[in-house]
Amino acid sequence: MSATRLSSASVPRTLDARQQLVASRFTFGVDEQVVTDLRAAGGWQQWFERQLAPTRLVDTAGTRVRSWFPLLADTPDAAWARVTREEKSAWDFGYDLSSYTLARKIVARRQVQEVMADFWSNLLYIPAGEDRSFPWRPAFDDVIRRHALGRFRLMLREAIVHPAMSGWLNNSSNTRNGINENLGRELLELYTVGRPAGYDEADVKSSARILTGFKVKVFDGYAASYDPRDHYVGAVSVMDFTHPNAQADGRPVVAAYLDHLARHPATARRLARRLCLRFVSDTPSDEIVTAVADAYRASDTDIRATLRALVRHPEFAASAGLKVRTPTEDVVNCARVLGTRPVAADDDAAFARHVVWMSGTVGQKQFDWPRPDGFPETSTTWTSPARIVRSWNIHYALAGNWWGAKDVSIPARAELMPAAWPQTLGQLTDHQSRMLLGRPATAALRKGVADALNTTEGRSFKDATAVSDWTWTVVRGSVLNAPEGMLR
Repeated sequence: MSATRLSSASVPRTLDARQQLVASRFTFGVDEQVVTDLRAAGGWQQWFERQLAPTRLVDTAGTRVRSWFPLLADTPDAAWARVTREEKSAWDFGYDLSSYTLARKIVARRQVQEVMADFWSNLLYIPAGEDRSFPWRPAFDDVIRRHALGRFRLMLREAIVHPAMSGWLNNSSNTRNGINENLGRELLELYTVGRPAGYDEADVKSSARILTGFKVKVFDGYAASYDPRDHYVGAVSVMDFTHPNAQADGRPVVAAYLDHLARHPATARRLARRLCLRFVSDTPSDEIVTAVADAYRASDTDIRATLRALVRHPEFAASAGLKVRTPTEDVVNCARVLGTRPVAADDDAAFARHVVWMSGTVGQKQFDWPRPDGFPETSTTWTSPARIVRSWNIHYALAGNWWGAKDVSIPARAELMPAAWPQTLGQLTDHQSRMLLGRPATAALRKGVADALNTTEGRSFKDATAVSDWTWTVVRGSVLNAPEGMLR
């Protein structure tokens, strides 16, 4: 670990307010690697630009995670063969994908890419382990991650016609002689322009007709193809998009239609608002939404240009304290700032597996939302008393490894404690607050830790060995339980 922030310093250095805000919003936890990279970059803007070019960042730990989950490498027919032989179920494939996703969030150096992959996966949402899509779901995840910092219109082109999406939303049974409106409707309502754009049922039907021809042999090997004989031929009109659609191969029409929707002003505004809900506040102003939407349209749907407009806006700079982590983000953040890292996933006792169940215990399992609209992006959704209490309990469990996780790397306590002794309990609390929260401990936090241990802030520890396992767990868990510990 770096000697600039952890055990060598009795008062660990912290980031300035703007650096902390950008890092906490665009990572899954401001750990030592993020702090080191920020300092090496010379500022938040330089760090952000480096993160926007993820292929230039070596991320050995992040890319290694996939190898822990060999099911994710199965071809669709191999996955289906396992299920038919009753070796595995669709649920098992979903469990591996969820475990892989959370483990990668914890260890990845390309944090902005992971954050944006999560954002787009939640917009273009497909649950993990869903029966009609599970063999193709890992490949869909690859599409989202590859385009997460590219152009939205290119992501939309691949995602909407992907076999996982066709299976999940029944486009595999959408033919010229039997129109299924499911994907055509959600494309308009959820993935692009949204209901306020004013489309009607005739538009939905035309949207579905454009998407005919894509096939997936659901429950029969899951082979994917395009069959021109199933494509509806004839003029189509969806809002302000029209096309003669005269050829049997409708894929060029699909590409033109999806590009049109991606570039539509209503899509720009809808995506801008959703980005602001995620990264700014539950009530973003029209001013920042417009600025983000304008950048999106001016750059031809470039996600990097769109994010630059967001983080440079004064409303973003003033938004500290306005966003709460979701349960999944909370668990991942705790693992990252505590230094707890998955190193394999050999069985259900592995930490990479535990984080799935920990998130579910708090109230949100990865890829487990039952509807196609994705998890809510509003913080108020995730601030019920029950959720808060569950988070507190999980914080202690993570701080003390109470679940007894295996296949995990946990730093030695000596790496995480102050170098100079003696230390009072108040000083130790402040030290851990700076490390875990990136800020000094408040008076209320120091008193809260002392009360939890039924002692005083002035209690002195002559050296590290005088701090018991229980005291260490309570200090760190209580710091994570502070209101500031819940904020993104």
